[in-house]
Amino acid sequence: MRNLVNQHFLKFCIILLCCFNSLNTLAATYLFVGPSAIGTNWVDISATGTTVALADDSVSGAVPIGFTFNFGGTNYTQVFIGSNGWVFFGTTSTAFTNVGVASSPVNNVMMPYWGDLNPASTATRVRYQTVGTAPNRQFVVSYLGVPTYNTTGANTFQLVLFENGRFQYNYQTTNTQGGGTGSEGFTVGYNFSATDLVQFSLDTASVPNNTSLTWYISPSLVNLKAVTVLTDPINNATNPKYIPGAVAQYTINISNTSAGVVDSGSTVITDPIPANTEMFTGGLTATAPFTFIDGAPVSGLACTFVSLASATDCIDFSNNSGATWTYTPSAASDYDPLVTNIRFRPTGALNGDTPPATAPYPNFRLNFKVRIK
Repeated sequence: MRNLVNQHFLKFCIILLCCFNSLNTLAATYLFVGPSAIGTNWVDISATGTTVALADDSVSGAVPIGFTFNFGGTNYTQVFIGSNGWVFFGTTSTAFTNVGVASSPVNNVMMPYWGDLNPASTATRVRYQTVGTAPNRQFVVSYLGVPTYNTTGANTFQLVLFENGRFQYNYQTTNTQGGGTGSEGFTVGYNFSATDLVQFSLDTASVPNNTSLTWYISPSLVNLKAVTVLTDPINNATNPKYIPGAVAQYTINISNTSAGVVDSGSTVITDPIPANTEMFTGGLTATAPFTFIDGAPVSGLACTFVSLASATDCIDFSNNSGATWTYTPSAASDYDPLVTNIRFRPTGALNGDTPPATAPYPNFRLNFKVRIK
């Protein structure tokens, strides 16, 4: 996931289309990745999980999650497990005929594989367990070899809730991978409310065996850019004006107003140097031509400087309006009129806010200077 913050237009753009998808959605809180290879995602609780003896078309009593899980902006500490491949955070249902997510008989429900399943009161077919340690605990509900009603074969899949707010559907083997009609059809998605839902698939073979579907809270970045005139040739630092020879400082402030985390190494900020100015390439911090100030709450990012010529530190320079980023500013002067654009590439993952997200939000600032020609 790559995030591009374009300062020139004072906006941001999160480029997610290559990694995240969202089908049949209404103001979705969550985006999904996958289906992708299950790898090590499967959490084996087949011998350790607490058993739930569910009859055909039934729902368990309240099951403790083991930590506070935020779903759609609301905190929950318990769920209800349905025999038909869905898990409820509130009102439950025993409906066995799956329909589209928007037509679900209840809200506050996750649907890893909603359809006509029949655990037949065999306790070992449905298990749950909380694993790991805070703040990285996981709550797992596994359906293990649960038959489809009146059909041969069985279905093994699971729902995993992560303490950081994301969740995952893992599929080992299913009869139809979600396809088919009647008792062989399944719905995959979630429905938090009538206006916050995603239907990944309906009666479509969309979840191959040994794959995972991972749901993330979408980051929401807010970009504020300000300019302050520091000095000018006439007034010096006393009420300076934006006139030729004046030195101005630009401040870029980025906040993440969502609980969604931006993937490590994927926050990229580009900025064109304003027309009729030249960038200060001398040292603001040691020898760096910029300052990075972490916020409160902290962003989780770092922005280091090695040298003007470095291709591995936080800042890159362009002398051709961003077509390439290999230009090395001149060290002969504190200002370089040939720099047309700069690019910041902080390291680390940009933190999401503690759900439900409220101000102040994780944030950071970047400062750089220019001289007016």
